[in-house]
Amino acid sequence: MKMRILFLGICFLTFEWMANSEAFLPENTKKCIDKLNDHYTKEDDSLYDGHPIFLKKLEHLTKNTEKSEQKLLMRIILDAYNRIFTQMKNEAQDVSVQNQLNNVKDNLNKMKEHYFPDKNDLNKYAIEVLALKESDPLVQRKALFEVERVYNEAANLAQNHRRRRQAKGSRSK
Repeated sequence: MKMRILFLGICFLTFEWMANSEAFLPENTKKCIDKLNDHYTKEDDSLYDGHPIFLKKLEHLTKNTEKSEQKLLMRIILDAYNRIFTQMKNEAQDVSVQNQLNNVKDNLNKMKEHYFPDKNDLNKYAIEVLALKESDPLVQRKALFEVERVYNEAANLAQNHRRRRQAKGSRSK
């Protein structure tokens, strides 16, 4: 019975996220995430408790903060993903899983470096994110479950940044 409830919860969240997000994630990275989700679900399907680690804070802050603060927050989240996936990679015995984690990490890092340069800090949230235990299987599973949505949010912020930069360039001509 618990398995069915967990499965239905995951399906609901997946369909909700699919409806709310655009497809920015590269197809090969999406396949890696799908394979990783399958791998870690088979390993221990009790590692997701229905409470996201980033999404609720991200939703609240994107509604209540300026774009520059949102970008800083996104950089902090992407840094946390890097730490979590590095820990998962170090613990993984399967080379295929290590490669898939590398692929996801590489895309997140490219996004971070290209669109979210290091700036100030949002102390409270930064402390919470930095305090995450990358070695905690629950944190790892939640991060993996949320990565598509967070990546797409990062891509939305990056796209808005690119549009403003292009608009400024055309006005100065």
